[in-house]
Amino acid sequence: MAGCGMTVPADAESATGPLTGGDDEESSACAECLRRGALIGRLSPRIAGLLGGGRRRPTGLLELSDDDLVEAVGGQGAGDELDRFRREFDARRASKELTRAGLDCVCRHSSSYPGDLLRLSDPPAALYVAGGRGRLRALLAEPVVTIVGGRAATPYALEVAATLGRGLSAAGVTVVSGLALGVDAAAHRGAMKGGRGAIAVLASGADVPYPAAHRHLYETIRARAAIVSELPPGTAPMRWSFPARNRIMAALGQLTVVVEAQEASGSLITADFATQLGRDVGAVPGRVTGKRAAGSNGLLRDGARVIRGPEDVLDDLLGVGQVRARDRGRSRAGSGGRRDEAGAGDGDWTPDLRKRRKALAAAVREASSVVDLEPPARRVLDAVEAGEGVEAIGRSARLPAAEVRAALGRLELMGLVARDGLGAYERTGQGI
Repeated sequence: MAGCGMTVPADAESATGPLTGGDDEESSACAECLRRGALIGRLSPRIAGLLGGGRRRPTGLLELSDDDLVEAVGGQGAGDELDRFRREFDARRASKELTRAGLDCVCRHSSSYPGDLLRLSDPPAALYVAGGRGRLRALLAEPVVTIVGGRAATPYALEVAATLGRGLSAAGVTVVSGLALGVDAAAHRGAMKGGRGAIAVLASGADVPYPAAHRHLYETIRARAAIVSELPPGTAPMRWSFPARNRIMAALGQLTVVVEAQEASGSLITADFATQLGRDVGAVPGRVTGKRAAGSNGLLRDGARVIRGPEDVLDDLLGVGQVRARDRGRSRAGSGGRRDEAGAGDGDWTPDLRKRRKALAAAVREASSVVDLEPPARRVLDAVEAGEGVEAIGRSARLPAAEVRAALGRLELMGLVARDGLGAYERTGQGI
């Protein structure tokens, strides 16, 4: 179906180097898809009522036609409400609402629509974009990795998420996450510091910063990268819309990484969607004696890829960090490895590939370093494990207690470690 050609705001110029320039065409969101998007927003409270209090997946619901969806969500007067909605909906008015909200919109009939979303059984009819279609296209033109995890994240998980986001962004990889508390926000902040940027997928309208505590982060991403949602402007998040947006995050990423998740974490829904789509899933190893990483450790038990840092992700996507094939006397290309545009496999060591991979690995190392620290402070920071005191840290760092205390004092002032009431230290994940 051809787009309706309605005019919506062009992209603002990007502040992130490679993401410059505006759209070269008008929005191609057709009236049919705009109407469907508006209907989903209008029915959101009814969908929430049907699914109950938990964050149940709207499995099958979003595949239904308008009439069947209204019948499914039910409720007194639902049919009359649909008739009234159809009479009242006006595509031009919807376009003006987008303009007022500063949003763009692409529909699944548009060439600007992310093709990976069409792999879903229920792709969003309309995708609302804060930041502009041109910037979204640029972000999706590079490898994309989705990073998710729990909201009540440990300092270890926050540090790993920020390191992954920053290192991957520095290597030219686009990071996708959900702007939630905990791991999502840490990954977004890291990605924005890395230079490439991030895509935030919201469970609210793309013009609604959620959670409110992340308004500044929302504005940063909106100004320099992209924020997307399948819900129309002004729509508040509902419990059902969180697992619904998780399917979008899973579809956009070539790899989904779960940094830390409890067994009931919504981030496992994202991993499940990725698996259903035939995408790779990775997880960061976590403490096995606690509950915070029980879900992500379970993914590793079930065969997820082990992710220890940006290099592991790049190794999976691009072959960065691979030992030279000629040094091992073998090539992964002959055993089903990916092949690049020139026909070289992952393990083939051509001069161009060697140069690119070394550059990417160097970018990761530089971006993943916390701050410039003197050797003793660096050794102490590397030795800090959650809940350890000065003596244990000193043994790990092989430094006398006096030096350890001095280094910990400096690290605490820098916000890199925190001390509890019993004198034990842990890394904060800040300063990444």
